[in-house]
Amino acid sequence: MYSILKAQGVLPLVTQINIQTAEILLKSAAATGIKIIEFAARSNDAKEVFSQMIAFRNAHKLDLKIAVGSILTLQDAQTYHQLGADCIVCPHTDLEIGAYCLKNMVYWIPGAATLNEILHANNLGAEIVKLFPADKIGGPGYVKAIKAPFPDLKLMPTGGVTLEETNLKSWFKVGVVCVGIGSNLFSKELLAQLTYEKSVEAFQNLIEVIEKTRT
Repeated sequence: MYSILKAQGVLPLVTQINIQTAEILLKSAAATGIKIIEFAARSNDAKEVFSQMIAFRNAHKLDLKIAVGSILTLQDAQTYHQLGADCIVCPHTDLEIGAYCLKNMVYWIPGAATLNEILHANNLGAEIVKLFPADKIGGPGYVKAIKAPFPDLKLMPTGGVTLEETNLKSWFKVGVVCVGIGSNLFSKELLAQLTYEKSVEAFQNLIEVIEKTRT
């Protein structure tokens, strides 16, 4: 999973979607070469939508992994793993979730803000740590500062990451593995009227700007 995220440079995040929109996103992501997306489980019907996403992905043999984000409890981690999640993403670092993912060989990306939290997550078995909320805790300058004594930290800033070239360049320049982008990629307004063509265009633009800003 690390190699996929490193190569892709971004983990696109979507939430609050119905199955029709989800199917459009899955098809267009796979068509444009996206290898992994994150579905944030924040709605009452999230489990139902996710299970249908997995069924659609498998039925159409899409080369696409689906991470589940906003996992807050061990029970939810267990449930989504059993439903077919390829990766569990949390806004925080939880000992029980980490132990479960490690035991069941599920890729786990916990969230952290301070250097001690990041190192704690690493000690619990996390390879990549989600830096959250990245823009509120110091931005790229913060990453540069903490990577000075710990250059091997593998970080994924999420929160406040935009599609602007200057923003993305500032993150990759300080050595993040990848970035997490949600509403700045697919706004509520876009999701509400999403078509396959619009989704393909959004993913293509994302890939292009990521490639441009990492060079």
